[in-house]
Amino acid sequence: MAPALGIEAPAPSPVPSDFLDACTTLPGAIEELVERFPDYECLIVLGRDGNEDRTTLAKFWERAKAAQALFEDRGLEPGDHAVLVLPTGGELVSAYFGVMLAGGVPALSAAPSNRISDHAVYRAFVAKVLGNAGARFVLGDDEVVEILSATPTGALGGASVLSTRDMRAGGAVRATVAADPDAVATIQYSSGTTGDPKGVMLSHRAMLNYMRLLRDGVGLRSEDVNVNWAPLYHDMGLFGAFLLPLLCGCPTVLIPTMDFLRDPALWLWALDGYGGAVSWASNFAYSLCAQRIEDHEIEGLDLSKWRIAFNASEPVLAPTVEAFARRFGPYGYRPEAMTAAWGLAETVMVCSAHPVDEEPRVDCIDRGRLAAESIAVPTSSEGVSLVATGQALPNVEIEIREVATRAGLPDRHVGEIWLRSNCLFEGYKNDPELTAQVCVDGWLDSGDRGYLVGDDLFFVAREKDLIVIGGEKYAPHDVEMAINRVEGVREGCAVAFGVANPESGTEELGAVVETRVEAADALADLRRSVRSEVARTIGLGIRRLHLVPPGGIDKTTSGKLARRSTRARYPEVFGGEYGS
Repeated sequence: MAPALGIEAPAPSPVPSDFLDACTTLPGAIEELVERFPDYECLIVLGRDGNEDRTTLAKFWERAKAAQALFEDRGLEPGDHAVLVLPTGGELVSAYFGVMLAGGVPALSAAPSNRISDHAVYRAFVAKVLGNAGARFVLGDDEVVEILSATPTGALGGASVLSTRDMRAGGAVRATVAADPDAVATIQYSSGTTGDPKGVMLSHRAMLNYMRLLRDGVGLRSEDVNVNWAPLYHDMGLFGAFLLPLLCGCPTVLIPTMDFLRDPALWLWALDGYGGAVSWASNFAYSLCAQRIEDHEIEGLDLSKWRIAFNASEPVLAPTVEAFARRFGPYGYRPEAMTAAWGLAETVMVCSAHPVDEEPRVDCIDRGRLAAESIAVPTSSEGVSLVATGQALPNVEIEIREVATRAGLPDRHVGEIWLRSNCLFEGYKNDPELTAQVCVDGWLDSGDRGYLVGDDLFFVAREKDLIVIGGEKYAPHDVEMAINRVEGVREGCAVAFGVANPESGTEELGAVVETRVEAADALADLRRSVRSEVARTIGLGIRRLHLVPPGGIDKTTSGKLARRSTRARYPEVFGGEYGS
């Protein structure tokens, strides 16, 4: 994208910085914004070709009421659930509030992408989300409607498929249903397209508390223009890229995710052209820009107004932080803009963030002591470099506890990260047992591993065995099930896991697979078949595939797959870093 396209910075926001302080529900907050500032241009959706959709609060409200009219016309009652399956854009954000205005509970799910070519696989995933949510409706565009309409009767759990084509302004609507601040406002689902859906139920109170603490914790100002491309079905997109700036009065620019992936420089030019001060991205995006963008694509670029470059949703890698600063320093980017953060959907989004205007802190620790003793001992020689993911935000407490006893651990001892705050979730949809496991005496067991140095939190390992690629989480057992379907694979003898790739800035998929096949030609055919099946059903490419004879995979005494110890057996293939 070239600056010659002539994008203009949005007008200054009229919304006072303390607007959020008195808000108690999301519909109430947006309705008050519309009444007080109808002409405020709150949202700009920028396409790759430079076309813009500029939306005032009045226009946004009109679209939301059109969505409300559609849902009410089709029979949505207060308390009903609706799943929105739409790409980032005005229709999605309008429909989100339209459901709330009708008294319903919205949830978002990933729109179709070229990662999964098999529509039957995609339909099955959406069906799982609808089933978990108990949704009465699913709203999509023409592509989604066509795909879901081919679903066998009953597979969608009785949910009606609605089209955005039917959203029409001016339809009759009920009076806005008054929401209870402690009622569930939304259900947030995992960003990956595999695994059994885990619905995180968030109340109005928790979401508004969260936005206030993040606003105060990073010093967000109403004059800060937000420029983002994160998909809105992801918590970082929904809350960081859309709801937070909207309700803090910050002008917001959204770029469709696929447009960013096709042209990463578009993101940087948008930051330049709109005077962007705040943006959210996962580590892989910073790595992608540092590696793929050529000099001729950014001649004349100015990133000097970018003051908060959030890096969250997957491990923050020191080589990426350094490479991005080195690559874009000549274009006005300041290293202290990089704001590493950590969090999880159960607390709405990030709950720790590196202090704004301070350069990232990197801790080089002894690899052997970390692996053998779970202690982060600083070393001056070659070791594991970890980036501090910040300090607890206001009203958030973080503790590191020993896994078995849950006793508190001192600084530099690796354990599970526990936290409590005034923005914790209400529980997992239809899973009280799991809710009780992670919520103990007002504290949340994140399942993630890390350590503290003073107030600084260092993330070490992901929640259990989840694979995180490009900020999205994938269940390893889904990958393994796909592999097990391939002829020649020993049933139940495949393990999948993520392998950190410092060059790409994210993880790549690795797998160890047992087989009795021995001939070289047959092994080559098996590799191709395994890769093809995983790509077809999961939408991921296996970058590191290791075929082994029977006995090559570790299992526990109860017969469960031991993914970490299996991976550790093959350091020549997968590397041996702790938690990677």
